[in-house]
Amino acid sequence: MNQFASRLIAVLCALLFAGAIASHAQTSAWTIPATAKNEKSPLTPNPALVKKGRSIFMSRCQKCHGPAGKGDGPDRDPKNPPANLTASSADQNPDGVLFYKVWNGQPPKMPAFKSLISREEIWTVVEYVKTLRQAP
Repeated sequence: MNQFASRLIAVLCALLFAGAIASHAQTSAWTIPATAKNEKSPLTPNPALVKKGRSIFMSRCQKCHGPAGKGDGPDRDPKNPPANLTASSADQNPDGVLFYKVWNGQPPKMPAFKSLISREEIWTVVEYVKTLRQAP
């Protein structure tokens, strides 16, 4: 192979690699409105609501996040690990941020739940997830 062909192959490989990184960067970002950090849950937590949130979590989320929310579910992807929801703080993931993370998902592994469950159900899951947080 001549020097020109070798350099052309090297440039093409570099472009493909840069494209893969750019593609990953686009798909790995959360879609969260700037105002989300100030949004509060419209629901008032109570034992029945938290129980319902747990039920939705167990049917929709525990496969990846694990039954205790530690990110250790049987369907987790080690290359794209799910969040350990017990380590999240209210400062890091306030109500509205949690809502939009569930609502919009995050490719490639976390689905957007906006077409699967209602807004109220997502807020119900948010209320349950808040109970999983470890005290600082």
